[in-house]
Amino acid sequence: MLHRIVFFLWQLWMLSELGMTVQSEALCKNDSWIVDELLRVHHKNQLPTGGKVLVEIELWVQEISKINELRSEFELDIYMTEAWNDPSLAFNHLNPCKGNLSLDSNTLLKRLWNPSCCFVNSKSASVHRSPFTNIFLMIYSNGTVWVNYRIKLTGPCEKDLKTFPIDRQRCFLTYESFTYNADEVQLKWIDVNPITLLKEIRLPDYKLIDYSALHVQRNYPPGRWHELTATFTFQRQYGFYILQAYVPAYLVVLISWISFFLDADMIQPRTMLGVHSLLALTFQFGSILTDLPKTSDVKAIDVWILCCMAFIFCSLLELAAVGYLTRNNINNTLKCECSWLCWKCPVLTAKKIDSISIVMFPSAFLLFNIYYWGFFLG
Repeated sequence: MLHRIVFFLWQLWMLSELGMTVQSEALCKNDSWIVDELLRVHHKNQLPTGGKVLVEIELWVQEISKINELRSEFELDIYMTEAWNDPSLAFNHLNPCKGNLSLDSNTLLKRLWNPSCCFVNSKSASVHRSPFTNIFLMIYSNGTVWVNYRIKLTGPCEKDLKTFPIDRQRCFLTYESFTYNADEVQLKWIDVNPITLLKEIRLPDYKLIDYSALHVQRNYPPGRWHELTATFTFQRQYGFYILQAYVPAYLVVLISWISFFLDADMIQPRTMLGVHSLLALTFQFGSILTDLPKTSDVKAIDVWILCCMAFIFCSLLELAAVGYLTRNNINNTLKCECSWLCWKCPVLTAKKIDSISIVMFPSAFLLFNIYYWGFFLG
């Protein structure tokens, strides 16, 4: 009998709880009603807390499409998130049907206070419209406002081509409030992973090797502003330039040395080898520089091409010395007499000069390569 009474009381309690739950759900307020109530007391032009507002920022990189050396800029697509707390938008006390509001961002966002942040160093920026404006707004019951923008951006890069084509390029995005200074709005990156790559970034000429988030305070004439900077570091993929510039230059220099193995009296073919090698290297140098910005900085590839030209030019000077000996001395010998010391220098022949050049030129070129690659790759 006691068991039946206990079971009956438990059923009554369950039915009462179920009825209260159904009644509560029936009485909860829908999103539209809550938004109307919130906007009645919300002031768009008034700081939410009456003082300093903390705005947390997060950046998701969707795609980096290209880097333009001529204009020193890069293009990317990002998701930019802002989050802050506005006590006037808290709606826990309004018996909401759910814990957050996700409504039409285009109309609602314009009626809410926002920190008026932008990328102050961007060359161009636009919110994607495919097929509608890509802005997502969510308001939580405790008054936290969460806004996400999908943006296409063009930002600046450092123009430092001194080590081209073994160079690194650094590009920047700087985010700050355009309207409110540091006494009104405090910007900060979120504590964990402020910058996230949504996929592996692949570019034809570059590889993304590092990215970082920096927070500084910048002084302007009207006051202090919080400034958030995202830095992206790219390593140039120089395989193309190895094949198109360095390997051909190696071959041209080696071809210019063929003249050392020809007879001393074959002046015309030896001259053609040297001159054609020099012209080929000059034209190749010009074609490489076509796609680069005009800058007075001496680049790594400039040093390479000019030194290769110097080696070819020196081979022409060697040819001139051999030609002089061939024309002016029947025995192809050269003596330099120093009357004031009364001794004679060693006899030089055209063939001996060629023999010395066969060893000296490759050795000097090898030493140059060791120093060049050690310096620029190191």
